[in-house]
Amino acid sequence: MKRIGAIVCVMMMAVAMLAPACLAADNEGTDAVNKTGFTILTSSPEDGTEGVAVDNLSVKITFSKEMQPKNKKVRNENAKQFKLKDSKGNKIPVQVYYSDEEEGLVLVAADTFSSKNKNKRIKGDEQYVLTIGRNLQATDGTTLGEQQTIAMKTLNQGRSTAIYMILMFLMMGGMIFFTVRGSKKDEKKKKEERQFKEGVNPYKEAKRSGKSVQEVVEKESRKKRKKEEAIRRQQEAEAAIEAEIIEKIRKESNKRVSAPKSIADAGSKYKLKVVTDSGKKVEEPKAAAAKTNKGTTNPKNQKGKNKNKKKGGKKK
Repeated sequence: MKRIGAIVCVMMMAVAMLAPACLAADNEGTDAVNKTGFTILTSSPEDGTEGVAVDNLSVKITFSKEMQPKNKKVRNENAKQFKLKDSKGNKIPVQVYYSDEEEGLVLVAADTFSSKNKNKRIKGDEQYVLTIGRNLQATDGTTLGEQQTIAMKTLNQGRSTAIYMILMFLMMGGMIFFTVRGSKKDEKKKKEERQFKEGVNPYKEAKRSGKSVQEVVEKESRKKRKKEEAIRRQQEAEAAIEAEIIEKIRKESNKRVSAPKSIADAGSKYKLKVVTDSGKKVEEPKAAAAKTNKGTTNPKNQKGKNKNKKKGGKKK
């Protein structure tokens, strides 16, 4: 028993001594990865996206570090780190572009328009995977450290076209249906208005419906009164709305003040000067004109001989 206990104690001591070393090794490995700080932040389209457009297939990738290598060799090596393949493993040529405005942005576009790549078109309803190699370098020389992939599936254009055609036919059918329905309603309304103006022949209606002439006349009278009442209410409602609009316009147009005010109250500094002649106040123009009328040869409100009469005697 003592021997077994001693062995257990030795094993426990060995585990206690070796555990910190193991943990330190693990931590050192994690720190080594985290210290680089070089990773993918976002991508568009994201990994696993479906329904990607076939035309101009491209992927925008934002890295955590600046991606503008000045060295041409580094740029060429970086371009080799991006590989685009379809579900069968066929390689699609790509072009890599760096952004001058966003330091971490890289655009990877499928290069299928050059003459030598005509047979490598992007297909619809196909799975594509973009692989970013571990040796991709940032501006400061840091490498990505581990391989990254972004998978995407292109849009099924045949199915999209079929859905589009179905929706277009439904829309056209709806337009035709509502047009015909509207035409029927307009025709019915015109017929009712025509019958309202011309009236219904009670004898023909009685013969057609099997009712008496009196019943037909009473029914048409009720319909006519009801129609006239509806027209009257509609006209009154329109007149009320029109009057309300006119009153509103009138109130907005008329500017009212609480009481008359002088120009001095409005902030004017203009002062009226009174000119006098020999200490006397000059008369207003109207008063002066009234005085000059006295003693004229053609005074106002004179008739007949008095009109030609001069001061001091008759006209000779």
